[in-house]
Amino acid sequence: MCRINHEEFITDMIRYASAAESPDNIINQLLEYIGMHLDSDRAYIFEDNLDGTFANTYEWCKEGVTSEMDNLQNVPYEGVVDMWFAEYEKSHIVMIEDIKAYRGVGEEIYRILVEQGIHTLVTGPIKINGKYVGFYGVDNPPLEFMQNIATLIDMAEFVISMMIRLRDNAKMIEQSAIIDSLTNCKNRNAMIWLYDEKCQINRSVTIMVCDLNGLKQINDTMGHIAGDRCIRNLAQVLMENFGKENVYRMGGDEFVVVALDCTEEEWEQHMKQLHTKIVAKEINMAYGVSRRVNCEEPLENILREADAKMYEHKKAYYAAKKKWLDSWNHASPENI
Repeated sequence: MCRINHEEFITDMIRYASAAESPDNIINQLLEYIGMHLDSDRAYIFEDNLDGTFANTYEWCKEGVTSEMDNLQNVPYEGVVDMWFAEYEKSHIVMIEDIKAYRGVGEEIYRILVEQGIHTLVTGPIKINGKYVGFYGVDNPPLEFMQNIATLIDMAEFVISMMIRLRDNAKMIEQSAIIDSLTNCKNRNAMIWLYDEKCQINRSVTIMVCDLNGLKQINDTMGHIAGDRCIRNLAQVLMENFGKENVYRMGGDEFVVVALDCTEEEWEQHMKQLHTKIVAKEINMAYGVSRRVNCEEPLENILREADAKMYEHKKAYYAAKKKWLDSWNHASPENI
């Protein structure tokens, strides 16, 4: 298999990359193609975690070969990966033909490779916009074909880098469609897409609808920047308390929390913690909660019920506030 010619190899790579599928699926298919045609045990991609470590994010393994992906998360850059990037600057490829002889290069990277059962190896960098963002390669390719394999790995960089860039762009587009730009929590679209059917599968569902009391007065007296700050504060408290994945901004100052498989006791604990946090941050909000133990109805029904309860809570708040103001005005000195 390693005798595949260079032109055929890169043509097939581009054909895979042109498939009308998700970038993640294409990347996995490319690794399978590389691993099989270069007769290797593993083909993989590592990416920068942006915290001084790298993670194995994609992997293909030959039948009978144990996956190493879970063992290769948070691999240190300093003292390990940095050695390869220094070599990439010189020759663009790291090629290990004898793992025992490689021990003198670096003890830590030697230990990691030996623990994976690696005897031979070829890797190349992933470079996007002039910056190294990761590397890819194959483990245990045949020694007699190493030079040819090194050339093919070098040629594959363009396609691998292109697919990583397409994947990142697709994620950015997806994020912009489902993430609220002001608060960084999910938006209405995200809730509809995720829960339109999920809530009709006999699972317990607890929904809270809430919004700020007095936002209009804040906007009128202090400006919309202050109002936006209040909205962000509420979003932050909700995400801290219920988890970012469960909080949605529906628009304005209205938020929805959706909790699946949350017991009544767990919900009560969440609400106690929420009360403590909103008091500490001086957040004034109205809310309504609806719960289904075995949900078999559209999400919209539960939302409508929680929304109605929220407006009852808000109505009660403003009624109490008006009563207090009337009492205060009646007792003020000018009325005595």
